[in-house]
Amino acid sequence: MDVSIEHRESPGTVTLVDLAGTIHAKHSAAHKEIILSPMPSADPEDPLNWSPWRKWKTTLCTLLFTWCVCCSSSACFSVFVPIYEQSGISLDHLNQGTGYMYLLFGWGLLFWQPLALTFGRRGVFLLCLLGTCLMNVWAGYAVTNGTWIASRILIGFFGAPSEALAEVVMADLWFAHERGTYMGLYVMSLYGGQLAAVPAGYITNAMGWPWVLWWCAILNAVGFVVCFFCLEETMYHREALPTANGNVSGNAHAAAASSTDGVNASAVLDKKAEVGVVGSDSSLRAGGPDTALAGTSYPVKSYWQKLAPFVPLHGRRNTFWEQAYKPLLLVRFPGIVFGGFIYGCYLNWFSIVNATVSVFFNSPPYNWSAANVGLSYIAELLGTYLSGFVAGRLADSLTIRLAKRNGGVMEPEFRLWLFALLALLAPTGLFLYGIGYAKGISEWSMLFGMLFVGFIGPACGSLTVTYIVDCFREMSGEALISVILIRNTMNFGFNYGVTPWVDNLGAQDAFLMAGLIAFATTLVFLVMIVWGKKMRVAGAPAYWKLVEETMS
Repeated sequence: MDVSIEHRESPGTVTLVDLAGTIHAKHSAAHKEIILSPMPSADPEDPLNWSPWRKWKTTLCTLLFTWCVCCSSSACFSVFVPIYEQSGISLDHLNQGTGYMYLLFGWGLLFWQPLALTFGRRGVFLLCLLGTCLMNVWAGYAVTNGTWIASRILIGFFGAPSEALAEVVMADLWFAHERGTYMGLYVMSLYGGQLAAVPAGYITNAMGWPWVLWWCAILNAVGFVVCFFCLEETMYHREALPTANGNVSGNAHAAAASSTDGVNASAVLDKKAEVGVVGSDSSLRAGGPDTALAGTSYPVKSYWQKLAPFVPLHGRRNTFWEQAYKPLLLVRFPGIVFGGFIYGCYLNWFSIVNATVSVFFNSPPYNWSAANVGLSYIAELLGTYLSGFVAGRLADSLTIRLAKRNGGVMEPEFRLWLFALLALLAPTGLFLYGIGYAKGISEWSMLFGMLFVGFIGPACGSLTVTYIVDCFREMSGEALISVILIRNTMNFGFNYGVTPWVDNLGAQDAFLMAGLIAFATTLVFLVMIVWGKKMRVAGAPAYWKLVEETMS
């Protein structure tokens, strides 16, 4: 039976569910009807073929890296007022420093991501943990506006890989039908760094505000040691083979078929066959002149060899400079613009809360201490962790269900339906928090608002990055840079003006406007639901040309 697993005319469209049980491709061991996408090679060292423990170990190290770096960016949110009172750094400059930090979280990727895509992920993670550690030590000595902003810029530069490289590792390790779950855990770690804001008030009261940053430095040092000994390199180069229609794929290397006795046997597609198109049984043979022999052996690295920080080129072309500018070319695709825009909007709603928490709760009628302000972040954390565990799994389940209704074919836009829920939760959270403060309502109103905001940010991030990886899997690393550049540039401008915006309009009008804008901008997802696939089809020739140039 001729079935197109990867639909080349529409990037991101894949046959995910084998409804009739007649597709000769490797299936999930846990869900027999699910076709594995991307298709793993026959090499046991291919990260897609790693044991569950090995995958989980690297996943946990990646989550630890993300969490450690993001603790550094979030720890001070709850103690902005004490920092202002003790150092003289103005609240406006404290928030501007956050804006510059997020700007470098995005633009710093133009250096780190090409480095990671060319020479490996592991060394970049280690360098960034070490750099973030040292910058936090320096930031603790900041007593002027300029020094504070400079320290935030450098923390943003060294922390940039937490914004896009971790997603690439998740895509290296996990298949399409699992991707939402693990992207959800990643985004939970990204936003979960605000946990550092909880003890920050107590640390400030007991040891002074610089120790908030110095404890972050210690945390990043611990993360460096753990990742040095436990984090494995996930970059794996599959042979790029031409397909029948002239496209190039890095997954043409191998497929797997089930033998009649139920044992999975490695099989490699004929180089003359189109990638992802499985024809008659003869196109899935275990040997032959154009395929890898069943007895092919693959090198296995020792533990100490795995500790090498970077992967040598070994004849591979150095694509660093190409990958540095390719993300700018991807901005031509509507899916990239949508992803960056919607993600940027939701980061802004997260930022407006973080920028005002210390001011609101330190003001009448609440008059909370710095320690209690830090405890208020527990509400956001509850929303963040709930989102991390629920949003990704829910998106995966919804995608599989809709794929079954669509004849087994998955469209990336299936995940976007969950934005309908966020369109309701986003304004609700902003109204409860901001208008609740303006009216002097019980602090419980504000805390429930923070819980909703804590949920919507990671949920949006999980949906967005998974959608982008689904649509642009062959160039996911570059595509994520494009999205983060748009997102963080938006957030830079927002953080630059958030303090005067709230001061000039007042809390009630500012958060009323924010809630209405949040509802209106979220509805943009309907544009992608209706026209998203048509846009992918229209952009397919340009996209595959970029893929071929990258892999040639």
